[in-house]
Amino acid sequence: MALAALSFSLTLLLAGSVLAQAPAPSPPPTAAPQAAPLPSPAAAPQAAPLPSPSAAPQGGPSPPPAAAPTPAPIPPPDREAGVASPVSPAPYAPTAGPSPGAAPAGGGPPMTGVAPPIAAPVYYALPVAYPAHGDLAVREPADGAPPTAKGFQMAIRLGYAIPMGGATGASSGELSRTFGGQAPILVELGGKASADLFIGVYAGLGLGAPGSAIEAQCSSGLISCSARTFRIGPEMQVHLNPDGKVNPWLGYGAGLEIATLSMSGGGRDASLSLVGLEFAHLMAGVDFRINSVFGIGPVFAMSLGEYSSMTLELDGVDVPDASGRIPETALHAWLSLGVRLVLLP
Repeated sequence: MALAALSFSLTLLLAGSVLAQAPAPSPPPTAAPQAAPLPSPAAAPQAAPLPSPSAAPQGGPSPPPAAAPTPAPIPPPDREAGVASPVSPAPYAPTAGPSPGAAPAGGGPPMTGVAPPIAAPVYYALPVAYPAHGDLAVREPADGAPPTAKGFQMAIRLGYAIPMGGATGASSGELSRTFGGQAPILVELGGKASADLFIGVYAGLGLGAPGSAIEAQCSSGLISCSARTFRIGPEMQVHLNPDGKVNPWLGYGAGLEIATLSMSGGGRDASLSLVGLEFAHLMAGVDFRINSVFGIGPVFAMSLGEYSSMTLELDGVDVPDASGRIPETALHAWLSLGVRLVLLP
């Protein structure tokens, strides 16, 4: 028993000396210095190593192992470390300027303490001439003509017209055999869309004597005869000098024409009517603008047309065999020369 205890003690002694003579492990090679990293969380402290068995007292019980120190808590990373904190602006402290009379730092005349004048832009309004109350501000032409008229206009034409051409295409169908000369009265109503353009309508009635074929019968005193012509249609006029005192103009119109010859005697009545289109109502004249209300001047007109139908009545009853369409038509004309009275020229 004692031998066994002695053998165990020697074994422990030999093991302890062998362990004590064992070479210590070489430290790891030192790493090359590197650039300092950005701030990072603090590393936790390493736990202290446990004491080796050689430190235990000989022949005594082994001391209890030392408790490992509790690692320090790792603080959370500062997420706003790279964000600059707001900086309150420093209060404004006015700096004292140079005192009046002192020379500036760069040289020059002494300062007087008065700010130099600043040239401000000046705006000039253009003068505007406003017309006086009730003044139309219309510039009078150099020749003393009245102001140019626009809007409503009316005219009356008087003159004398003669027939030309044929009433029908028959060999004896000349218009002058049925109708003689007439004195037309024509009215124009419309307006001036501009100073040089008139647009309106015309309506005229011509009164006269019968033609050469029945003139002898009508002049015998046994029967009475009369002739009349009615025309109506739209027209347009172009004024060549609307601002002047003398205003020449040209016109064109087209419409309907009705010519009627009436005879009565011995208790009987008879009438012959010719109806047709007026292809062209050509006009030319000159207006002498006396004032802004009234004008007067000569006018020349020529009406070109063609009768397409005729009606013969005896005592107010149509004669069927002598009424209807004209089988052979012909072109005719009325030439007139007269005077034109203008309202608001």
